[in-house]
Amino acid sequence: VVNVDGVDYPATNNGDGTWTLADNTLPALTDGPHTITVTATDAAGNAGTDTGVVTVDTAAPAAPVINPVNGTDPITGTAEPGSTVTVTYPDGSTASVVAGPDGTWTVPNPGLNDGDTVTAVTEDPAGNTSGPATAVVDALAPTVALNDLLTNDSTPAL
Repeated sequence: VVNVDGVDYPATNNGDGTWTLADNTLPALTDGPHTITVTATDAAGNAGTDTGVVTVDTAAPAAPVINPVNGTDPITGTAEPGSTVTVTYPDGSTASVVAGPDGTWTVPNPGLNDGDTVTAVTEDPAGNTSGPATAVVDALAPTVALNDLLTNDSTPAL
């Protein structure tokens, strides 16, 4: 007998230490945890039982967040903790990393050029994949100019 969330379903003993449920016996399980208890009874009436929890997750994670990217520093961002983030570089190569418990992730920067685009997707532990996130590389430093450096004011406004 297989019990799912308090409802019993008959199982068939295959005679080789395995058992099966008939097709379409179980209804579709909703997202979330489900308690499953399996009980096997032998010809002498001895019963063995095992219980476990199966978690169904069919929802795609949110797209990862990519922090601003320059031409040299590692590429960083946030995603669902424990998910795998895959970053695709402009040349088609990829780098993957598991987001930490706080959701942060880091991959190497291969030396990107200004205007290049990187794309990232997240795959959660259940295998659901997010939509893509993109970032455009800003590898140019801002231009700074100090003009009119001659003054007779000892506290000039800059």
